[in-house]
Amino acid sequence: MKDKNTEDGGRSAARQWVTIRVTEREKTRLTEQAEIAGLSLSEYMRRRFFGGRPLVAHTDLSAVAELRRIGGLLKHNFETLRQAKAPPDILERQEDALRKLVWAIQKISLRCHHDRQENQEYEN
Repeated sequence: MKDKNTEDGGRSAARQWVTIRVTEREKTRLTEQAEIAGLSLSEYMRRRFFGGRPLVAHTDLSAVAELRRIGGLLKHNFETLRQAKAPPDILERQEDALRKLVWAIQKISLRCHHDRQENQEYEN
């Protein structure tokens, strides 16, 4: 089944050009955001301009969910190691792994939150 916005198996049906001027920093940022969203720069810009679904990368949300699941398993394992009176160096490594996992979740979550706020600013 063909997508209504494409022709010939995925090529865009858009055939007109619109040129805008941006700073080098803005272009880099737009390109990065398009990559995170899994879109071409053109498709990303069309969605930003014309609205549509929010441009939060699905992979980020999936990664946060998976990291939280792993964190729960590590926490359970940590408690098991404590009850088994594991050596302190093992407990320290386990605690360090949990700390790094929490840091990664917070970093990804903040980026998602920032991207959502930025999308809302452009939509308003």
